[in-house]
Amino acid sequence: MNVSFLEVPRFVTFDWHIVQVKKWLEFDGGQELDSVLVYAAVELRAAIERYLFELLYLLKECDFTKDDEKRCRSIKGIFAMMSETDRFYRKTIEFTKLVVSITPGLPEITFVDTAYLNKKWKELSEYCHMQLRPEETFESIGKKFQKRGFALIRKVLQKFNEWTVESNCGVLKRSSLPEEVRDVYDKFIHEKIDTQQARRMLVLMEPILRGRRGQSI
Repeated sequence: MNVSFLEVPRFVTFDWHIVQVKKWLEFDGGQELDSVLVYAAVELRAAIERYLFELLYLLKECDFTKDDEKRCRSIKGIFAMMSETDRFYRKTIEFTKLVVSITPGLPEITFVDTAYLNKKWKELSEYCHMQLRPEETFESIGKKFQKRGFALIRKVLQKFNEWTVESNCGVLKRSSLPEEVRDVYDKFIHEKIDTQQARRMLVLMEPILRGRRGQSI
């Protein structure tokens, strides 16, 4: 029985948790073992928690306050902070896509549905805690409970693969923007201008910005 991956030190990064989930599935080999379902679900929940934490950290431009750090010590706090910043995140991604659309060579940025992750984290919880009715869970006819759990795990893994492997996830760093672009960004984020107005302003200043970078106009 090869479970050597259980002997290695634990790490706390998102990708490490994802690798652990995949190792559990590989170990299971399609048998849909009860304990594998529990351990894989625990690791995948940890991956979701860590992913949201890392996303929040980027949204805060890697500058957490003491209160931010305290709130992130619990998943409840992380979800609350993500909910509070969701509108800002959506507007930032929208602005990023706008910049990409008028700047040749930049990769398309994918929007991460944090509400989806919140929902799946809660669904995974069903497999991580005490079960009151074994006949409806681990003793279910035809392993209905286990099959549903493994299908959920694979579904979430596929979604993460779409976001982190098949596409590009990122957050625009406001402090890195030229002053003129930062001004447009601020007005857009605070809904003082709409998408068309922001695009028009960016298109007008784009030749000047390219010239400043020493590129051909």
